[in-house]
Amino acid sequence: MDLRKDSKTRLVALCVFVMVLVWVVGFGFDRLLARDGVTRSEILLTSNGLTGLVAGYLFYTLALNERMRREQMRERLRTIGEMNHHIRNALQVITSTAVGKEDESVQLIRNSVERIEWTLREVLPGHATAPEAPASIPAKESREQVRAG
Repeated sequence: MDLRKDSKTRLVALCVFVMVLVWVVGFGFDRLLARDGVTRSEILLTSNGLTGLVAGYLFYTLALNERMRREQMRERLRTIGEMNHHIRNALQVITSTAVGKEDESVQLIRNSVERIEWTLREVLPGHATAPEAPASIPAKESREQVRAG
Protein backbone atom coordinates (compact mmCIF):
# COMPACT_ATOMS: atom_id res chain seq x y z
CA MET A 1 0.00 0.00 0.00
CA ASP A 2 1.53 3.28 -1.16
CA LEU A 3 1.00 6.03 1.43
CA ARG A 4 3.44 8.66 0.13
CA LYS A 5 2.38 12.25 0.65
CA ASP A 6 0.72 12.74 -2.76
CA SER A 7 -0.20 9.16 -3.66
CA LYS A 8 -3.59 8.19 -5.03
CA THR A 9 -3.93 5.45 -2.40
CA ARG A 10 -3.44 8.00 0.36
CA LEU A 11 -6.08 10.27 -1.16
CA VAL A 12 -8.59 7.42 -1.38
CA ALA A 13 -7.81 6.40 2.22
CA LEU A 14 -8.31 10.00 3.37
CA CYS A 15 -11.65 10.23 1.54
CA VAL A 16 -12.85 6.96 3.08
CA PHE A 17 -11.74 8.19 6.50
CA VAL A 18 -13.67 11.46 6.09
CA MET A 19 -16.72 9.58 4.85
CA VAL A 20 -16.68 7.21 7.84
CA LEU A 21 -16.05 10.12 10.24
CA VAL A 22 -19.03 12.09 8.90
CA TRP A 23 -21.20 8.97 9.02
CA VAL A 24 -20.19 8.20 12.64
CA VAL A 25 -20.73 11.81 13.72
CA GLY A 26 -24.16 11.88 12.03
CA PHE A 27 -25.13 8.58 13.62
CA GLY A 28 -23.92 9.82 17.00
CA PHE A 29 -25.99 13.00 16.69
CA ASP A 30 -29.05 10.91 15.77
CA ARG A 31 -28.56 8.65 18.82
CA LEU A 32 -28.06 11.58 21.19
CA LEU A 33 -31.11 13.43 19.95
CA ALA A 34 -33.32 10.30 19.98
CA ARG A 35 -32.58 9.75 23.67
CA ASP A 36 -33.85 13.17 24.65
CA GLY A 37 -37.33 12.57 23.22
CA VAL A 38 -37.02 15.07 20.35
CA THR A 39 -39.47 14.63 17.47
CA ARG A 40 -38.35 12.85 14.32
CA SER A 41 -38.33 15.95 12.09
CA GLU A 42 -36.35 17.90 14.70
CA ILE A 43 -33.85 15.01 14.94
CA LEU A 44 -33.36 15.02 11.15
CA LEU A 45 -33.05 18.79 10.95
CA THR A 46 -30.62 19.11 13.86
CA SER A 47 -28.60 16.02 13.02
CA ASN A 48 -28.20 16.97 9.36
CA GLY A 49 -27.25 20.52 10.34
CA LEU A 50 -24.61 19.35 12.82
CA THR A 51 -23.29 16.76 10.35
CA GLY A 52 -23.11 19.50 7.70
CA LEU A 53 -21.09 21.66 10.09
CA VAL A 54 -18.59 18.84 10.68
CA ALA A 55 -18.33 18.11 6.94
CA GLY A 56 -17.96 21.83 6.20
CA TYR A 57 -15.19 22.17 8.77
CA LEU A 58 -13.34 19.18 7.29
CA PHE A 59 -13.68 20.61 3.78
CA TYR A 60 -12.52 24.06 4.96
CA THR A 61 -9.46 22.50 6.60
CA LEU A 62 -8.56 20.54 3.46
CA ALA A 63 -9.12 23.58 1.22
CA LEU A 64 -7.00 25.77 3.50
CA ASN A 65 -4.17 23.21 3.44
CA GLU A 66 -4.35 23.05 -0.37
CA ARG A 67 -4.27 26.85 -0.59
CA MET A 68 -1.18 27.00 1.64
CA ARG A 69 0.50 24.28 -0.43
CA ARG A 70 -0.16 26.22 -3.65
CA GLU A 71 1.18 29.42 -2.09
CA GLN A 72 4.36 27.59 -1.05
CA MET A 73 4.70 26.27 -4.60
CA ARG A 74 4.31 29.80 -6.03
CA GLU A 75 6.99 31.04 -3.65
CA ARG A 76 9.35 28.22 -4.66
CA LEU A 77 8.79 28.95 -8.35
CA ARG A 78 9.46 32.66 -7.75
CA THR A 79 12.68 31.80 -5.91
CA ILE A 80 13.77 29.45 -8.71
CA GLY A 81 13.06 32.17 -11.26
CA GLU A 82 15.19 34.64 -9.32
CA MET A 83 17.99 32.08 -9.00
CA ASN A 84 17.81 31.43 -12.73
CA HIS A 85 18.09 35.18 -13.41
CA HIS A 86 21.09 35.66 -11.10
CA ILE A 87 22.90 32.57 -12.38
CA ARG A 88 22.44 33.66 -15.99
CA ASN A 89 23.77 37.14 -15.15
CA ALA A 90 26.85 35.62 -13.52
CA LEU A 91 27.37 33.32 -16.51
CA GLN A 92 27.15 36.32 -18.84
CA VAL A 93 29.99 38.02 -16.93
CA ILE A 94 32.10 34.86 -17.02
CA THR A 95 31.46 34.39 -20.75
CA SER A 96 32.19 38.02 -21.62
CA THR A 97 35.58 37.95 -19.86
CA ALA A 98 36.63 35.02 -22.06
CA VAL A 99 35.86 36.80 -25.37
CA GLY A 100 38.83 36.76 -27.72
CA LYS A 101 40.83 34.27 -25.68
CA GLU A 102 41.29 30.73 -26.97
CA ASP A 103 43.41 28.77 -24.48
CA GLU A 104 42.43 25.45 -22.90
CA SER A 105 41.15 26.92 -19.62
CA VAL A 106 38.84 29.33 -21.46
CA GLN A 107 37.44 26.43 -23.47
CA LEU A 108 36.78 24.53 -20.22
CA ILE A 109 34.97 27.58 -18.85
CA ARG A 110 32.85 27.84 -22.02
CA ASN A 111 31.95 24.14 -21.83
CA SER A 112 30.99 24.54 -18.18
CA VAL A 113 28.87 27.60 -18.97
CA GLU A 114 27.12 25.65 -21.75
CA ARG A 115 26.37 22.82 -19.32
CA ILE A 116 24.95 25.21 -16.73
CA GLU A 117 22.79 26.98 -19.32
CA TRP A 118 21.55 23.64 -20.64
CA THR A 119 20.70 22.53 -17.10
CA LEU A 120 18.77 25.76 -16.47
CA ARG A 121 16.77 25.21 -19.66
CA GLU A 122 15.99 21.61 -18.59
CA VAL A 123 14.95 22.61 -15.07
CA LEU A 124 12.93 25.64 -16.13
CA PRO A 125 11.40 24.82 -19.53
CA GLY A 126 9.67 27.69 -21.25
CA HIS A 127 12.06 30.29 -19.85
CA ALA A 128 14.56 29.87 -22.66
CA THR A 129 14.93 28.28 -26.06
CA ALA A 130 14.29 24.57 -26.57
CA PRO A 131 16.64 22.43 -24.48
CA GLU A 132 19.65 21.14 -26.36
CA ALA A 133 22.51 19.30 -24.80
CA PRO A 134 25.78 21.20 -24.96
CA ALA A 135 28.31 19.93 -27.46
CA SER A 136 30.62 18.78 -24.69
CA ILE A 137 28.23 16.04 -23.43
CA PRO A 138 25.90 13.68 -25.32
CA ALA A 139 22.18 14.43 -24.90
CA LYS A 140 21.02 11.14 -23.36
CA GLU A 141 23.94 10.80 -20.96
CA SER A 142 23.74 14.44 -19.90
CA ARG A 143 20.07 14.22 -18.99
CA GLU A 144 20.73 11.14 -16.90
CA GLN A 145 23.69 12.86 -15.19
CA VAL A 146 21.62 15.96 -14.36
CA ARG A 147 18.70 13.93 -13.00
CA ALA A 148 20.97 11.63 -11.00
CA GLY A 149 23.14 14.35 -9.53
